[in-house]
Amino acid sequence: MSSVRRPQRPESPVAAITAHWTTGVTCWFGGDYPNAQRHLERALAIYEAEPDPATFKASALDLPFVIMRFLALVLWPLGSIDRSRRLAAEAVRASGDKPALSQANALVHKAVFDGLCGGMLQETDTILALGLARDHTMPLYVAAGSYLNGLAKWRAGDRMDGLAEMQRGWTLLHENDCYLCEPFWGMQVAAANAKAGQPEACLSLLRELISSTERAGQHWLDAELYRSQGELLSHLDPASVSMAEDAFRRALEIAGTQRTKTFELRSAVGLAHLYCADGRAKAIPEVLATVLADFNTEQDLPEIEEAETLLRRGQIARHGNW
Repeated sequence: MSSVRRPQRPESPVAAITAHWTTGVTCWFGGDYPNAQRHLERALAIYEAEPDPATFKASALDLPFVIMRFLALVLWPLGSIDRSRRLAAEAVRASGDKPALSQANALVHKAVFDGLCGGMLQETDTILALGLARDHTMPLYVAAGSYLNGLAKWRAGDRMDGLAEMQRGWTLLHENDCYLCEPFWGMQVAAANAKAGQPEACLSLLRELISSTERAGQHWLDAELYRSQGELLSHLDPASVSMAEDAFRRALEIAGTQRTKTFELRSAVGLAHLYCADGRAKAIPEVLATVLADFNTEQDLPEIEEAETLLRRGQIARHGNW
């Protein structure tokens, strides 16, 4: 009679989890998403397999939720949309009875996750994170909370005050020597500047972010930076079309290398819109068909419906009916 062999328990589960967690976060930072997932999944599995909860009482890590927070940031770009959302929500739900530092960390991570997904941020959560940080004198979380509260306002339609608070928060983050999510912070400010009618400031900022990620080795958002550059260039004068296409193709190349299917889909949608506007709708299937075929389209993601609509438009154009 055969039986499934369980992984051997590490001599020190805490040390093993810490090693896999730190390695996973390092891989994520460098844009190595598959290995980031592998190490973070292993850290979570070791935690879940441990029969004695007391094993982790002395750990300074907020286990297992600190693993879930980063795993959510890894899984969403990899295309595991539904599971990433469940992990992100669970990690913040469980923080209510934790110390203030753990609560603030959970709320900030959830807001960054929501910001990455592109939807609305819960302003009540960003206000709570900011309040906790101020009440317990946590300057780093005051900075992050200020920024994210501004982003929540901006996405809710309060553009002027939202952008001003984002910029103040970003300045405070730099004063606290915090550059972990630098491409994320900068990309949202760039998008806000573009909406405010300052495309040159936005382009300049995106170029600087791309350059700084190269210097720092922080590559987890490279595809999105190039996609954002493509989006902006595609709305400038006709002379920028070729540069916009180059930016979208660079984003697709990076996403393909990193296996970040969600970023790849976003970039393909951006390039498909460019082709529509430029009279090249017939080329859309070449961009979108393979990307969609490799994506679980049963998941709840607005870009899926948008891509499917664009693909149908391209197919019609190919048959001469558009």
